[in-house]
Amino acid sequence: MALITAEDYLLVTEHIGQKPVLRTRFTTQAYFVFGAVLDLIRQGGLQIADGRLALGKATVLTTQPEFLKSLCDRLLTDLPKAETPEDSLKLVTSWTIANDLYDGIMAQLQKQGDVTPQVFQNNLKPHVIAVPQPASRQRVRDELVATIRERRDNSGLVDLWLILAQQDALRWLISDHDLPDLKAAFADRLAASPALRTTQQLAATVGEVIQAKKFWMDSWLS
Repeated sequence: MALITAEDYLLVTEHIGQKPVLRTRFTTQAYFVFGAVLDLIRQGGLQIADGRLALGKATVLTTQPEFLKSLCDRLLTDLPKAETPEDSLKLVTSWTIANDLYDGIMAQLQKQGDVTPQVFQNNLKPHVIAVPQPASRQRVRDELVATIRERRDNSGLVDLWLILAQQDALRWLISDHDLPDLKAAFADRLAASPALRTTQQLAATVGEVIQAKKFWMDSWLS
């Protein structure tokens, strides 16, 4: 099964404003990893229990592509020991996992014709980034809007909306004219779905984990 949420997150996020994002920005990288986590939940490899991430079918995690090995290994190691929701989600802040995920998804999207690899020089260090094709970015944006507006049953795009909302990034993709009505439509969907509210709470916990890690890095570097 494709990593729908993670792939679509890359297509609508990377190279916004002609700048690399997922290769250089800690917060965006972490939400990218979280997108893959949500994909694995839909595949049955993970589940949400008592507000924390928990293992589902282990075979789902052990049969993923090689580029997901670092993520799946951490899940298999960390989740049995996690005592709090925050403990279960600390892995989303891993640079190694984010970079492995990026390389793998970039290769897949390149095969599909959705991105073009491009070398970007940052602080004297070159990075290969996946530059989305404008048509591919627009396609995801249009499908996202249609899914929310028309209340379509598309869990991958609903999860994408949750991540972008948690990150306060919807305003970069959707016009000020359309966004209020779409937020209202999503609020109705949220009110009617306990499962979606559970996923939203998990996204909120990810936000707390990211913020705590940023405070720690700031303290360590100061």
